[in-house]
Amino acid sequence: MRYFVSIVGLCLILTACGPRGLVRSEFAGGTKDGPKKVIVVPADFVITEVTFGKTEERVVSAERQASETLSRHIMDLGRQEQAFSVVDFNRLSRPQKDTLLQHRALFATMVSQLLLVKEEADDVWQGKLRYFDYTLGRGLRDVADQTGAETAIFIVGKDTVRSTSRKVLDTLSSVLPIGESLSAQPAAVVMAVVDLRTGNILMFDDDTATRKALTDESDVKAMGENVLTDFRNTLKKRQELAGKGSK
Repeated sequence: MRYFVSIVGLCLILTACGPRGLVRSEFAGGTKDGPKKVIVVPADFVITEVTFGKTEERVVSAERQASETLSRHIMDLGRQEQAFSVVDFNRLSRPQKDTLLQHRALFATMVSQLLLVKEEADDVWQGKLRYFDYTLGRGLRDVADQTGAETAIFIVGKDTVRSTSRKVLDTLSSVLPIGESLSAQPAAVVMAVVDLRTGNILMFDDDTATRKALTDESDVKAMGENVLTDFRNTLKKRQELAGKGSK
């Protein structure tokens, strides 16, 4: 997560007919096959608080709360939609957890590059946009064999919040010439759906919001749902295909 580059200033590409994010070609196909068993890896959130003196401090308790909130919400979504079952990360063995967390960290190092592809910020990456083929390697195959899961969901994100004293100072700064106000920083969440046997990133998406905070439970859930849009839509389409095929 230390390598996760802020995605402030990058705009989302939303289209009515296409995917929100990057979707690997074989996963976007019209087959009935799809993941039935998913490991939801706890999100790695970095939340810092800016104090009166403009120093930044990590808020570990808020990071853990946001991660737990999102994990529970994704599990609830899986149960509600009956599109996939979720493997409880907490019940995995220590070696399995360590392997998944190492690959989550590896994914975090790739975020800035994936964003360039998704947002077409540089012409050199247009080919990757047409043929999206990023991978984390085959280091997760043992986890797949041991758990029976096909995919894992990796999520990382960051946010900067203001302390109470900082909010008071910024309020005064907005009406009095006593200094520069600290403008709100966007909360950012990025997600990857990864094939455990191949390490291929099947889907990637991001969401940023200046009026949302990772310290707010409803905001965490909303941003989590946004980045999972392509994944949920794909599984829903495959359920519909399976239903038609059984008739």
